[in-house]
Amino acid sequence: MAKLSTTAVFKEYNPLQALLFPPSLSDLIEESHLSRVVDRIVEAMDISSLFNKYEGGGTSSYHPRMLLKVLLYGYSTKVYTGRRIARALRSDIHFMFLAGWNKPDFRTINNFRSSKAKEVINELFQQMLLFLIEHQYIKMENYFSDGSTFRADANKHKVTWKKNAVRYQAAAEEKCRELFQQIEELNAAEEHQYGNTDLEERGQNAVEITPEKINEQVARLDKIISGTEAKKTKRKAASLKKKVVEKQQKIMGYQQQQECSGNRSGFSKTDPQATAMRMKNDELLPAYNVMTGSENQFITAVSVHQNPNDGACFKEHLEEAGKQWPSLPKAIIADSIFGTEQNYELLEKLSIGNYLKFPSFHSEQKKNFKDRVFLKENFSYDAITDSFICPNQKRLVYKGSFNQTHQKTGYVSTLKEYQCEDCQDCPFYSQCCKSEKGANRTIKLSEKLEEHKQQARENLASEKGALLRKKRSVEIESCFGDIKHNMSFRRFHLRGLDKVKTEFIMVAMAHNLRKMSLQDKKAA
Repeated sequence: MAKLSTTAVFKEYNPLQALLFPPSLSDLIEESHLSRVVDRIVEAMDISSLFNKYEGGGTSSYHPRMLLKVLLYGYSTKVYTGRRIARALRSDIHFMFLAGWNKPDFRTINNFRSSKAKEVINELFQQMLLFLIEHQYIKMENYFSDGSTFRADANKHKVTWKKNAVRYQAAAEEKCRELFQQIEELNAAEEHQYGNTDLEERGQNAVEITPEKINEQVARLDKIISGTEAKKTKRKAASLKKKVVEKQQKIMGYQQQQECSGNRSGFSKTDPQATAMRMKNDELLPAYNVMTGSENQFITAVSVHQNPNDGACFKEHLEEAGKQWPSLPKAIIADSIFGTEQNYELLEKLSIGNYLKFPSFHSEQKKNFKDRVFLKENFSYDAITDSFICPNQKRLVYKGSFNQTHQKTGYVSTLKEYQCEDCQDCPFYSQCCKSEKGANRTIKLSEKLEEHKQQARENLASEKGALLRKKRSVEIESCFGDIKHNMSFRRFHLRGLDKVKTEFIMVAMAHNLRKMSLQDKKAA
């Protein structure tokens, strides 16, 4: 047994020692701590819209300002679930400080987040942006926008595909037609009313399968079952009825799957509003497309979508951002997937500076772009005759205009078509024409889109545009990087589009709080 040192001196240690004057929790937390930033900002926010969600009467409720502080601090410190936040309220002095010793259980926290906070989340986010503007963290001048996919809280093995539902429904309907024909044969044998008539000539194989048709056939079978004494016929009719009803239920199920899918390719059974999307690792998983925008690496707008195409979601994103912005930004900067006619038109209506790249923008910056003479962008245009001239000096004349509806957005563009009068014996035919052999070269373009692209081209090529282009990847990608890597938020914890949107706005507010705390520490 080791001997105790006789010379060692220890500080007094008594875990059960009571204090005459217990210290305040505030005394135990340093002035620059993130919890103080959360407390200061939430106290400064006008949350009257949240107060108005309480009807009054009955027992007292936990204070909404306290619950909001606890949620935001939880999201800022990677504590996302109601149970973990409730546990932290009993063990973490920073949570205790923000809660003022209140200890709401996880049900109270989850209900607050999924009901009252969800209903006013845009107003709460706007209040934070007003605080950021007032304290000069942001100016709402430049809006750097992009999207990223986040996994849904859904089982990746329970994805229902719309095309499969269509295929299975068609097979079930075909089986119904066969059953209808057997019913006709049974009915003919029972009532002797068709004789030698070929049943296929009666159009049974082409009949449209509807609920009314199925119910009609079931009624005929019920009539046979109740009206015949032959046991064999009864058994056959009962068997057919069972099969028809089973097919009816399957058809109804496939129709519901198609209705749930809507314009999407499919949905998840665990979270029906989640869509299978291609992730960064090339894996198909139930997910949501989150579109955000930032300034000075503070997130200034959030929207959540079921479509993985950022450009097709831009209109909805601007509508959601309009509910959150205290004022419109002066310019929007985004990557080439956003450069569509519809999106350019939206910016023009809102009088917002157009810094959206278009798909061919990066190609145009390459030195060899002008050498690719067979691209329509490099054909010379004659405004007097409204025609294009190809590298072989042949003229492509105007043939007419037509409307084109974009499948993903429903936006209608007016395209003008130009066609070469004679491409025969052209030495560059194989290089210039990609259509079927013998066809003349055609060009289709939208005048409105070309005008918008030219404006974007000039803006992006300016000194300011070059600076904004360099800044875009640093700005918005840093926000997504912080959320996914530093905050470890890669998957939602709630289900349903509205709840998912609420959760990500909470994440965005938490990101802004963290960013604010870091800037304050650097400035100190």
